[in-house]
Amino acid sequence: MADSNQTERVGVNAVESIFLKMGWIFREQTISDHGIDAHVEPKDDGVPSGQLIALQIKTGESYFRKRGDNYVFYGERIHLEYWRRHILPVFIILHNPTTDQTVWQRVDPEHVKEHGGGRWSLEIPADQVLNITAGDFLRQGISSDARSARRVRMLLDLPLMREVLKKQEEDAVFLVVDEWVNKTLNFRNSTLLYGDPRGEPVLVFDAWVPYSDLGNFMNESFPWMGFEYVEPIDDGSIEVEGHILEVKVNSLGRAFLEVEDYLENGSVPVEVDRWYESSSESYAEDDRD
Repeated sequence: MADSNQTERVGVNAVESIFLKMGWIFREQTISDHGIDAHVEPKDDGVPSGQLIALQIKTGESYFRKRGDNYVFYGERIHLEYWRRHILPVFIILHNPTTDQTVWQRVDPEHVKEHGGGRWSLEIPADQVLNITAGDFLRQGISSDARSARRVRMLLDLPLMREVLKKQEEDAVFLVVDEWVNKTLNFRNSTLLYGDPRGEPVLVFDAWVPYSDLGNFMNESFPWMGFEYVEPIDDGSIEVEGHILEVKVNSLGRAFLEVEDYLENGSVPVEVDRWYESSSESYAEDDRD
């Protein structure tokens, strides 16, 4: 198991490095893994575009099996069904740690081949290499309108919203934000912590984004978080101003969670005070009048 985890980490690190060289934002999924290992977002002139795709990353020589000129990926039915319902385009990324080769393919119906017994496969061209020139192909078909981007961001944060809401009932939740005051991409390396704002981070958000002030950063990056300023971090540097915020799921986040719970589970039974049943005789008398 340790060797397997180490191999997976090599692949994730390699893929992250490629996307960073492409100028994209790479967000590894650490809260909930249903066959999605990371989300990536391209930037336009250094600014996050709001366009997102989801990645499933597989690492190892065993994944590089060929059918003719193409590699063939064999997947699990549960993941395929999930990816088909996913709000984001999903891409399979294969990384060979021996040759350092990395290839990609989008999970589309036209690329998926169904087999008996619930099995399926996906062909990945050997020349479909993940590198700096692949960005334009990856962006094809991604929705970029503001409404869709906001909805996607909220949906992607859904597992984190649920975790923070549960955790805030037991302990304080903190977000530590670094502001590089002399940089264009000034807000960087936010960390989420429980209980102690100087303790071990639970999550690290490594997006670099430009905003005029802390309020705008929070409204755009974490619209579902309410926050109170705790204290600045005195690190002795005029280059970096740290902010410690105590955060909670706000009214927008709670409303979003209620809607999603309804969509997932259906309506919740409501207790009705059927007072008229206890006074049926009087009602019957009124009906006769």
